[in-house]
Amino acid sequence: MKLSRSDTAFLKSQGVARLATVSSGGTLHNIPVCPLADGGKLYFASEANARKMKNLRANPRATIVFDVYRDSWKGLCGLMLVCTARIVDEAEFKKIRRKLYKQYPKYASAAPLGPEDSVIVELTPQNKFGWA
Repeated sequence: MKLSRSDTAFLKSQGVARLATVSSGGTLHNIPVCPLADGGKLYFASEANARKMKNLRANPRATIVFDVYRDSWKGLCGLMLVCTARIVDEAEFKKIRRKLYKQYPKYASAAPLGPEDSVIVELTPQNKFGWA
């Protein structure tokens, strides 16, 4: 599935999204992530042993939601993407890590990403639902 230019612009304007995964036993898990939109795919970093990673290894399907909320309800909008996930390899890790550090400069010092304890996940959108 190809994202439109307006979808991509909206995704890039958001600093945080919510990622939903499901464990092998069916337990739902929802957590904020700081994603990177690049080439029609999304990327985020995680500790290798985080719950979301255990879930994605058991079930590589995930949903990620980007939204703008206002108490007045004026201008509410969002985009939910149903995706398949995969952990990138070491060469891709270094390339995507540079892009994540550029978009989120604090990562480099506050939460450094090393291949010994971190992973980067690629999300490939399969379906989308938007609202405005």
